[in-house]
Amino acid sequence: MEIESEQLERRQLESLSTAELIRHAIDEARLLARAEILHAKKELKEEVKAARTAGILLGAGAVLGLVGLAAVLVAVGLVLPLAQWLGVLLVGVFLLLVAGGLAFAGKKRVPDKPLPHTQERLKTDVVRTRETLQ
Repeated sequence: MEIESEQLERRQLESLSTAELIRHAIDEARLLARAEILHAKKELKEEVKAARTAGILLGAGAVLGLVGLAAVLVAVGLVLPLAQWLGVLLVGVFLLLVAGGLAFAGKKRVPDKPLPHTQERLKTDVVRTRETLQ
């Protein structure tokens, strides 16, 4: 007797053998898993599309922001009571010093050993597994 993946009536379920009921439960679980995977794929595609659009907008905003910041900094350099080239040069040097300081501070904060807690837990798990198996 072939069991369809559609919901069976109570009388039909009561007449099935244990093996047929288990087969039916497995078929239903497979169907549910496939449906969940389809829903997850659809949701992931929608999120990727939204993330791509957001990334494009954020990137365009960042580029325009940097261009605007550069224009403002050139204007600040021109406003200084010095020769125009010297004012712009001083603002540029100041920005390079700030950028260098930020880069140095960021370099010092880069972790020497990535995921230290995870590595420690994995080492502990390996030791415990070896102890258990011996």
